[in-house]
Amino acid sequence: MAAALRSLKGMVGLVTGGASGLGRATAEQRVQQGGSAVLVDLPKSDGESVTKSLGERCIFAPAEITSEPDVKKMKKIQM
Repeated sequence: MAAALRSLKGMVGLVTGGASGLGRATAEQRVQQGGSAVLVDLPKSDGESVTKSLGERCIFAPAEITSEPDVKKMKKIQM
């Protein structure tokens, strides 16, 4: 028996590596469950196109998570 999915309505998740693989799957799941996602990935990634495909509850934050200035910028993002 499949477990019931919990609603994430009103919740925002910061998803690193969100343009592909597990990060993308995580962002997709958050949006499907009613939540929002801040998709973080390298500026040259497919982040913009993934964000567009997920709709208005997803935004792209191009960043290098090993860069302290980039991480500080991410902390200021609001949806």
